[in-house]
Amino acid sequence: MASPSWPPFHRPINLIVLLLLLHQTVSAIKFNLPAYYYPPKKCIWNQAHTDTLVIVTANVGAGQDQRTDIEIVDSSVKRNVYLSKRNITGETRLAVTTHAEGEVGVCLVNHLEHCEF
Repeated sequence: MASPSWPPFHRPINLIVLLLLLHQTVSAIKFNLPAYYYPPKKCIWNQAHTDTLVIVTANVGAGQDQRTDIEIVDSSVKRNVYLSKRNITGETRLAVTTHAEGEVGVCLVNHLEHCEF
C-alpha cells in the first residue's frame, strides 16, 4: 500500500516555511503632527544596542506654510545627537549607527512658518 500524498502545504516543513515568510518584521507608527509657531517635540523611543544600524523612514505630507524638522538622539549620558535635518518633505529615509546602549529617539517638530493673512 502506497503512503498518502500530502498536499504541498500540509507537509509540516512547508507549513513552517510559509509561516516564517508571512511573519512581518516591519512596524509603523502613524500620527498627526500639528503645526505651531512654538511647536513641542514629538519623540518616539525604542531600545537599541551599541553599534546598531537604525533606519528611519518618515513620510511627511505637504502643509502650507509649515516646516517639519527631524532629529535622531539617544538617551545615553552623553545625549548623542546622531542626525538633525530641517524641512523634510515626502518620503525621507535616514540611517544612523548607535554609539551607546540605551534608547534611540526620533523627534519631530512641525513649525508654522510666518504667513500673511
